[in-house]
Amino acid sequence: MRCEQAQALLDRYVNRELPPVERERLESHLLECPDCRQQLVGLRGLVAVLHSVPAPPVPDGLAARVMARAHEVAGRRAPGRTAWDSVTQTVGHWWLQVDSSHIANAVAAVAAGLVLGLGLGQQSWRLAVGTREAERPVADVDAEAVYSLDYLSGVPRGSFTETYLSLTSVANDREF
Repeated sequence: MRCEQAQALLDRYVNRELPPVERERLESHLLECPDCRQQLVGLRGLVAVLHSVPAPPVPDGLAARVMARAHEVAGRRAPGRTAWDSVTQTVGHWWLQVDSSHIANAVAAVAAGLVLGLGLGQQSWRLAVGTREAERPVADVDAEAVYSLDYLSGVPRGSFTETYLSLTSVANDREF
């Protein structure tokens, strides 16, 4: 047994909580190791001092206050239910408390947003297809100029930025 393992067991050894096999291994280590024996003597002295100090007095009425609070908390919950169940129950009930007109307004707003988004998207697509810009080959477009990426024009070779730009360029799209 190593000292780290033995010192981890000393507290349980002093309190007589070790199983017989571990206790025998620890005692054989203690016979050979003066440092661990010294730790054991110090621990026993600490336990003796702690046992000699009287326990602080319990405030009057503490038990009654604790029991009253426990009954109060238990009364809020149905028997057999956990605290998480009461949270999910509370969150689930808010939906039932919302007025049906508010629900209808929310559904109408979402539907209107979807229709508007589809309409604008379709209109944008038609405009793009109908212009001469859509007919022009994409390879002629300088991505740095179009997207104002001129600050990336002087990137060092082999850098992450240069690699990213080369992977996302139009010329590479034709390879796939």
